[in-house]
Amino acid sequence: PSSVTSPTSPTVLLLTEIGKPGTWTLTLHPSHLALAESPGAQPYILLRDAMMKSAVLMMGMRTFAVTEPRKLTFKLSAEATNALAEWIGKPVIAATYLKQRYTFVLPIAVIWILGSLPLAGGGSSNELPFDPVSFGLGATLVAMWAFAKWRPHPVLFLLDSLWFLALSISLMVDVARGGSKGWLVLVVLLLWLVVSGAKHFLRFRKTVIKRISR
Repeated sequence: PSSVTSPTSPTVLLLTEIGKPGTWTLTLHPSHLALAESPGAQPYILLRDAMMKSAVLMMGMRTFAVTEPRKLTFKLSAEATNALAEWIGKPVIAATYLKQRYTFVLPIAVIWILGSLPLAGGGSSNELPFDPVSFGLGATLVAMWAFAKWRPHPVLFLLDSLWFLALSISLMVDVARGGSKGWLVLVVLLLWLVVSGAKHFLRFRKTVIKRISR
């Protein structure tokens, strides 16, 4: 089994360190986790405040990585992943997903804004005009990034998904009109962001997201 429970004791998850034999135990206490290399061994104490900071659960990969007091990476079963995610709580997990997502949203916004500014060519006739639509789209992303950082909310998952959907449609129309087919690679990435953002919104739409600071 991947976990051991009883009515009078905390849940104990069984973990496998990646690349090494043996089984570790992770005991879920109300205020902390106890990570032990073997039953009865002196455990490492992981406080709840460390979750998704120095102790990170990657649900999609079913992996639990610890950087303090030792660097360790464990593979979890689906059951153990869900149990640990429930212990960590949706507010913290949603905040982590939002933080990760908006880490690369800001550079995209800056590039979009810079691309909208007028650029002088070899002559006045070659000057690229100011593009207010692109500037507005970039500024919208900057505003969403600011909210994600200081006032996180589940609706941001939906809003940026709509933004990326609009951009992917625009690129596909451009390709259909004879533009470079290389843009389709970016379209695939954008559609992945659309789908993942929509899933996150549906999962966390009723969650009050905690702001994470490092």
